[in-house]
Amino acid sequence: MTLTVTRGLESAARAVLVAAALGIGATPAWADPPTPLSPEQFAFPGSTVGPASAVSTGVALADRWLGDEPFENPAAPHGLRIILSPALVRVSRQDLRADNREYSETAAFLDGAGVAIGLPVPRRLTLAAYAYQPVLRIEDNAYVRGRLAPDPGTTPAVIASHSSAREVRAGAALAAALGACRAGVGVEWTHREDRYQVSEQSADPVTAGSDSLGFKGSAVGMQAGVRWDHGDSTAGSFAVGAALRYLPALEVKGEHTVVRAAGSTADSFSAERSSGWEMGVSARVVVSPVFSAFVGVGGRTAQHWEGLDLAAGRAWEWKLGGEFHDERAAWALRFGLGQERQSDVPEPRANVVAVGFGWRFSDFAADVGGERRTLVRTGEPRSAEDRVVVSLRVPR
Repeated sequence: MTLTVTRGLESAARAVLVAAALGIGATPAWADPPTPLSPEQFAFPGSTVGPASAVSTGVALADRWLGDEPFENPAAPHGLRIILSPALVRVSRQDLRADNREYSETAAFLDGAGVAIGLPVPRRLTLAAYAYQPVLRIEDNAYVRGRLAPDPGTTPAVIASHSSAREVRAGAALAAALGACRAGVGVEWTHREDRYQVSEQSADPVTAGSDSLGFKGSAVGMQAGVRWDHGDSTAGSFAVGAALRYLPALEVKGEHTVVRAAGSTADSFSAERSSGWEMGVSARVVVSPVFSAFVGVGGRTAQHWEGLDLAAGRAWEWKLGGEFHDERAAWALRFGLGQERQSDVPEPRANVVAVGFGWRFSDFAADVGGERRTLVRTGEPRSAEDRVVVSLRVPR
């Protein structure tokens, strides 16, 4: 009799645990971040800003708010042009590799960085349409959980995960010349679409299966900026740009799916990222007829994800860059470095180094830039986010 009761209690306890894992009887209003979101597996809600063109990539975004391009400062210079920039992105998770066995990951993903089109208007004005992806991170990896075989501290399991975080901004920028200055405003559509998935093969009925969460949403924001040019290309000339962007409150809708041997659930949910602000200043100084130096500093306010019980703290960055280019030559060489910080996220710091090269042809210019972000997680080996961007500009 005692044995029967004990087995009954064990079965009931196991059923309760499985039901809890499946979310049976629960609502999508989570008190904690839902599975599979975990700071050990994913970087969400943290994010870094990716470059929109190869030129910015080559100087590590030290020119981000200068206004040479309309993506981060709408006070762009006059002139009809087209900029088209595909990108190759890669994330190498050395923290997961160090903590587990038989680790493998997808080497890289081909995607897009940005596109801009300048439209013909009177010379004192600039009108440009643009689209770019300031947030772009894709990961695919798999591993055997634990450092040892067997590992007494973990349940043996094969883990496979996929994540995709993508934020697109598309808009129109209008700028006007005011003496040596230019001022501009831009209205832009922001679209965010994320997906996170983890699958586990193990003997544990509570965790074996798959967990996925995906959401998307759109909103309309704006940006404003100014630029001041002093001199031309002679030594001592400089340009300074400053910009402010309003990040609108972003409502997203999605689905949370849990699959276990005992059954599966799929819940729809909604969440909202609070509004915020981005701001920054960039400057370029002509040191000599063949070398220019860049500096940029900026930040972003904290943003909360209501409904997901997560928040990304304040972010700030500093960048330095340089460009070797003689107006009489077709080539240009660029480099840059800097650091990005954000509080209350899984990866609170990233160190950035970058190089770039450009060549001017008779009818267009081609540029390529590469950057590496060394991603710092407290107490873990440093991972890396690599990006190669190629840009074609017509006319040059």
